Amino acid sequence: MSALPEVGAEAPVLVRNPTALDLFMFSASAWLLHRIHYDTPYTVEHEGHPGLLIHGPLQGVYLVQTAESWLGDRARLASISYRHLAPAYLGDELQCGGTVTASYVGGLELELWARKSDGTLTTTGKARLVSR
Repeated sequence: MSALPEVGAEAPVLVRNPTALDLFMFSASAWLLHRIHYDTPYTVEHEGHPGLLIHGPLQGVYLVQTAESWLGDRARLASISYRHLAPAYLGDELQCGGTVTASYVGGLELELWARKSDGTLTTTGKARLVSR
């Protein structure tokens, strides 16, 4: 098993393009029942958005996937926190990445982010991972 990355190392960018079905299924599985995630006419006509919104918690899942796909069996997630900064809509490509910000015996810390293809940050986060 290879060593954990050093401070400053960057995770490969993970690209996500959620579909309307993805948004509906995530809403159903997480009991997030707000119609802005699966009902386009309601979202546009009553809430004034240009389209369906990509869930904040789904973007949090994408941050976790970014860390886990990069580190694989070398580490496991111990904790994560994230904050949403801007909306993302169906059709937006989300690029997710991160940087190692701290390393210690037995683990590391990552700053994670999700951004739209135009560069707008939608979500930022911090994760702590421990060696396996």
